[in-house]
Amino acid sequence: MKKIISTSLLFMVILSLYSQSGSELSSDIEKRDLITDRPDQTESSVTVPKNALQIESGFMLEMEETNLSKSNNWGLGTTLLRYGVWDNFELRIGSFYQTSNITIKGTDADSSFQGFGPLIAGFKVYVVEEQGIRPEISIMADITMRHVGHEEISPTYSYPTAKILASHTLSPKFSMGYNAGFAYNGENADGFFVYSYVIGYSITEKLGSFAEVYGNFDNGDLPNHKVDGGLTYLVADNFQLDISAGMGFDDVIDKNFVSMGFSWRIPK
Repeated sequence: MKKIISTSLLFMVILSLYSQSGSELSSDIEKRDLITDRPDQTESSVTVPKNALQIESGFMLEMEETNLSKSNNWGLGTTLLRYGVWDNFELRIGSFYQTSNITIKGTDADSSFQGFGPLIAGFKVYVVEEQGIRPEISIMADITMRHVGHEEISPTYSYPTAKILASHTLSPKFSMGYNAGFAYNGENADGFFVYSYVIGYSITEKLGSFAEVYGNFDNGDLPNHKVDGGLTYLVADNFQLDISAGMGFDDVIDKNFVSMGFSWRIPK
């Protein structure tokens, strides 16, 4: 019940913000360059233009190791579709195909599986543009659906996530973005705080770089922090390539990952 109430309240707030600010923002958003939500974990505060479809896809290799086991997880076709319904409102839907291999240390036992991950559907609404010390702000919410995907990688329960997205232009070369929000893990009723913080640097007009820290503070558990970094290359005004890598800080699980992908805004 608490989840339903909090999600409903958030949706009403977002609709209120949209009705107040939509017409003021349209001209600014339509002029924006290709801004993506990959490869970093920080969601951008920018929505895609009205009637535009943006595809962001790629693959990821995640390696995990504990005292007892070692696993390699390949995320193939990790795809997010973003569609601009209005000038400051986008719909989002995403999923991935994963193949995993798990080895038990000290034995010959191993296991593997492959299948689609859960479907994630949501929206992002652009709230206010950057002005002075005030950041550019958007709000994003989504739900991960338990009925879709392979049972090994699908949650027991469907669960929501909600975030405030903000960004600053520090200089012609540097930018800063950060997210803060609340999420669930799909296995119990305990929610947790999620965050991310990223610094971007434009090496040239087409080549960009970023460094990021992100993670969560789970209820009753130690904080889970990760870092990553990478490069983006703008091949055309509507097409970008990316590469990134990262690692986690955990005394129990050693985590590392590498990722490559692309973002393509289909011309109207």
